[in-house]
Amino acid sequence: MKRYSYITMMMFASACTSQANTDSLAEQKIKFIEDECYVVTESPLAGPFNAFMVERQEELKTLRDELSQENYAQLDFALQHFSTHWDKLQTERNLACEVHATCQFIWLKSPELQSNTDFCDGADFEYSVTRAKIITFFNDIERIELQRAR
Repeated sequence: MKRYSYITMMMFASACTSQANTDSLAEQKIKFIEDECYVVTESPLAGPFNAFMVERQEELKTLRDELSQENYAQLDFALQHFSTHWDKLQTERNLACEVHATCQFIWLKSPELQSNTDFCDGADFEYSVTRAKIITFFNDIERIELQRAR
């Protein structure tokens, strides 16, 4: 009976230690993802985009008396759609960054994988695509601004 309780105690201690290591590894992963994806709270394009949207909303308010209710509603909807699309692109980028960071974390923590330099290529590509979509959208907005200024 004494031997049985000793074995049970050792298994319990082992399980607790294993759980502590798992929790520590999970905490490390969360910290790694936060550092990789969220240290900068805002993308460098967010400020200019927000400024653009505020300018357009103010411009729309000044045109309210000159527009029909229908035209005003359509322009207001279009501005809201721009903001919604921007938010969607930011969310898509954040999710792709988390997948990319998770892959990098696994690669760094697994010595047997480090010889495979292509291990995270898919996640790298997806993350790059989401960042390119944000830049393309912002460039499209800048082109609209330039066309309007002419």
